Order: sequence, then C-alpha cells, then structure tokens
Amino acid sequence: MFRFLKKYHDDIKAGKITLTFQPWDTLRVLRGKIYRAYNLGLLRVLDVDFKKLTDITPEELKRCGYNSLAVFQREFEEMAERKVDFEKERAVRIEFEYIGEDIENYKKAMGNVKDSELYNLKEKLIIDDQKNAIPWIIKTLRLLREYDYLPSRDLEKRLRIPAERIRYNMKKLKALNLITSNQRKGYGITPLGVKVLKTLSSEKKKLALKNAGVAERAEVAESDGVVE
Repeated sequence: MFRFLKKYHDDIKAGKITLTFQPWDTLRVLRGKIYRAYNLGLLRVLDVDFKKLTDITPEELKRCGYNSLAVFQREFEEMAERKVDFEKERAVRIEFEYIGEDIENYKKAMGNVKDSELYNLKEKLIIDDQKNAIPWIIKTLRLLREYDYLPSRDLEKRLRIPAERIRYNMKKLKALNLITSNQRKGYGITPLGVKVLKTLSSEKKKLALKNAGVAERAEVAESDGVVE
C-alpha cells in the first residue's frame, strides 16, 4: 500500500516524518484506518485528500523528510515509476502516525488488555515510581491526560527533569504502550495509559476510605476509653 524509501524508515518510526505524498490516481486509504507499510510497520491515517503538486509548501516537504523540492520531485518520480508533470498533476496527501510493527502492541495501547495484565502493569508502575528519587511516572501520565499532548520542553519544566532524562523516561513509557509521540505535538497518553490511571485512582480512593475507617474506629475506641 504505502511506499517509503528505506532511508526514511527510522525517522518515520521516531515520529519525525508524519506526512507523505503518494502518486495515486484515487484515494486508496481512508481516514482513521490502519494500513501496513512495506518493510516498515503499521500506519494510522489521520487525514487524506488530493493536492496539486504545485501547491505543496516547504513546510510540508520538511514534514515528509525532504530537504529540497528537487529531492522530492526525483523520489516522487521513482515511486510513480514514470515521468511526472509537476505543473499539472496532483498527488494524494496523507497525514499519518506510526503505531508500530505489531498489531498486538497497538491493540494493547488501545486498552485491549486482560484484567491480569492491567493489574501487573499497575503494580509495576507503583513499584518503579517508589524506586525513583523523584517519582515521575504517575505524575507524567496525569499531565498527559490533562493536556492531551505536551512537548518535551513543557514536561521538563513541569517535572523538573533534564531533557535527556525526559527522553529516556518517555522511551520506557512508550515501550509499555502507555504513551505515544508526535514530532509536532509532543507526547500524548494512550487509551491504555488512561485505563491504568483510572485503576490507580480507584485504588487510591479505596485506600483513602480504608484509612479513614481505621482512623474513625481508633477515635471511637479512644472515646470509649475516656468514658470508662
């Protein structure tokens, strides 16, 4: 379906390339659907439409990974396998996000996990956060849920963690399918991340109620002791 030169694969996987122009006569993909790109992995289409080749902007070329119009035109003709009239023809403009090489990982990120998996993941996050000198995992997920997407520099300020550490931490959360990344918007939380947060919040409420009950019983016992 999709065709990308191998030299762009790493940047697509890293979320640096989020746009492509394909030499198709028809719209072969649909918005919101997931497609497999040859030797690359799975892509979700965010937007798709036709666009005249003469109307493509420098900013769009940059999002495609091209450093010049000449490179784009040469490689576009390679994909088309024919001579292209760049003054008259149009292409299919596709905005997309890379979601990985395995559909099962994508399903997990969408929150499709067993209760036992959710429990184990929740326990792992609690334990890992307790080991950190400055707990950051749960706070990060809450920030991303609140703001939808946050760039790395905003996370640095809010968490008071240096840039290189942010990148390392985000890589760990991404490996657990809890967050996603986008070069333009930054980091965002996945449905699985939201589900984990809800589980953590529910447990926290139960613990608070339990502690309140213990405190209340202690007060009653103390009061009874005074009466006696």
